[in-house]
Amino acid sequence: MGTVVKPTFNVDQMITSSEASKKFGELRKRAQQLPQYITENGSVETVVIGYKMFEQLYDRLTQLEEKEEERILLERIESLDVNPAATKSWKETRRTSKN
Repeated sequence: MGTVVKPTFNVDQMITSSEASKKFGELRKRAQQLPQYITENGSVETVVIGYKMFEQLYDRLTQLEEKEEERILLERIESLDVNPAATKSWKETRRTSKN
């Protein structure tokens, strides 16, 4: 798995939690263009993003999860091709997963 890199942002995208509560309408509008980072005691606590960006992130996450599941299944199939004796029955698999 690759290294996780924290997102970068500029000072214009940061707002304190007290300011965010006072200027929520403005915060929502700005979040449609770029993520907005709400800070508490100097640390980012919350990120506000527009729904369009949320959908894009969710779709991408779903695609990546599907690819990872496919990769795992292909890896298991290849492993069984190399060592067919490693095959387990469904009953054995269920017993193992319940323990």
